[in-house]
Amino acid sequence: MQTPAARGLTAAELNLAIEELRAYSEATVLDAVALQGTDGHNDVLLVLQPSGDGARKVFVHVALGGPRARITTTQRRFGRDARARGPGADMLLRELQDATFAAIEAVQGERRCTFLFDTSNGQRQLVIELFGARGLWLLGNENGEAMTMSRAVETAVRTLRRGDIYVPPPPTPAVASSSKSPLPDRFTKPVLDSIDAHFTPLDLDKEQAHAEGTLRLLVERNRKRSENKVQGMQRQLDNVERVQQMRSTADLMLAYAHSVARGADNMEVPSLDGDSTVKIPLDPSKPVAIQANKLYDKARRQEEGRAMTEKRLATAQTECTELQSIAELLKEPSEANLETIGERLQALGLMPKPKLGTKKTPGKSRNKGDEAVPFRRFSSTEGYPIFVGRNNNQNDELTMRYAKGNDLWLHVGGGRPGSHVVVRLPKQKTASLETLLDAATLAVYYSKSRGEPRIEVIYTFKKHIKKPKGLPAGAVVPAHTKTVTVLADKQRLSRLLATSATSQD
Repeated sequence: MQTPAARGLTAAELNLAIEELRAYSEATVLDAVALQGTDGHNDVLLVLQPSGDGARKVFVHVALGGPRARITTTQRRFGRDARARGPGADMLLRELQDATFAAIEAVQGERRCTFLFDTSNGQRQLVIELFGARGLWLLGNENGEAMTMSRAVETAVRTLRRGDIYVPPPPTPAVASSSKSPLPDRFTKPVLDSIDAHFTPLDLDKEQAHAEGTLRLLVERNRKRSENKVQGMQRQLDNVERVQQMRSTADLMLAYAHSVARGADNMEVPSLDGDSTVKIPLDPSKPVAIQANKLYDKARRQEEGRAMTEKRLATAQTECTELQSIAELLKEPSEANLETIGERLQALGLMPKPKLGTKKTPGKSRNKGDEAVPFRRFSSTEGYPIFVGRNNNQNDELTMRYAKGNDLWLHVGGGRPGSHVVVRLPKQKTASLETLLDAATLAVYYSKSRGEPRIEVIYTFKKHIKKPKGLPAGAVVPAHTKTVTVLADKQRLSRLLATSATSQD
């Protein structure tokens, strides 16, 4: 039986969430994304632009699957690697992009609802079922005919495929009885914010656990492979005496070849020291001289390959040592450690490196600067994107190539090591104190000063950053800097980390 902390939204909680979502009716759909949610579940993210000057975008997250099932607005931002691929995801975007969110309908006492959208091609329905281990989202036309869905349904009570008219499953006794004995309230108003604050950390914890497991498997597999490689090459190098023995045997074979009868399968000759005899096996089908020359060739090849084997052994030993060090880091799998591990595995060639790209969203053009990026990405209180470099090379890429002249640049003060932080600002806009503190908090968190209660952070515009020739990666010379003091603020940091994404939405 699930505890209250480990269950998805109840029917009553879903209705509370829907009541608040109705405030966004008449909003325009900017994006409709099929997501690969935590544990591989099928999620949906709707990006809405409410009407009215200055209205901020709203991100509606539909999470499917057992104890994580909910519908809520969210502060979290999803990277491109979280997007599902395929015809179903493409159709969801194609049909709903630029549509108007008309209404949302719920069924009293049931964990399902329907979003209604007005599009240029008629009304579209997005049916959501939160019940079951996998849940369901289904996009239907004005007649309720399924155009695409997260998965086909085949159970004892119904079958549902593309082209079918949507029919909900019959209510079960469990659903009917749940309303008679409601569970204690978990969420305070505004309910949507409370739901997001409850579930998003649980998702992030699960995703981190999955990442840890994947890295452990990758590290352990490659560590064993490296150890086997080292042992094999050490055995090859241990054959020095065997090489000399092969030459000595070949010498004896040539010296006494005249005394061996044709077709003999062995020859017994005096040893080199003359104190005993040596019995040498032969191939009866070949002359002794040819067999001796083959032994010389084999000894020469092994000796010539020794230098290459020594070089390969040194490389394998270095890799083995590095993987052992990474395995030690995995014993304390913090977010920072996982990022460090990923970078070190990339350096070993065991993980692909992120690439800057210019992938476009179907049906929507993008401006320069909106390309997918490999930097850490967060959102400030005002909604401005904050980018954080992952290593020295990315710091250079972020500051000297990606950032624009009017963007805000930050770094921990006192010459301490840390990531470059850039706040992307629209033209003729300045950052408020809240955005400045958000970015400065991230500058401290991704530096060697993490955990200190009071740190000074320098900031300036990117146009005042120079990189003289000869400076190493990550080193720059800022000018016209100002300083802001950052106090430890766990609530601010938690909110920022919840908006994490590796690329722009």
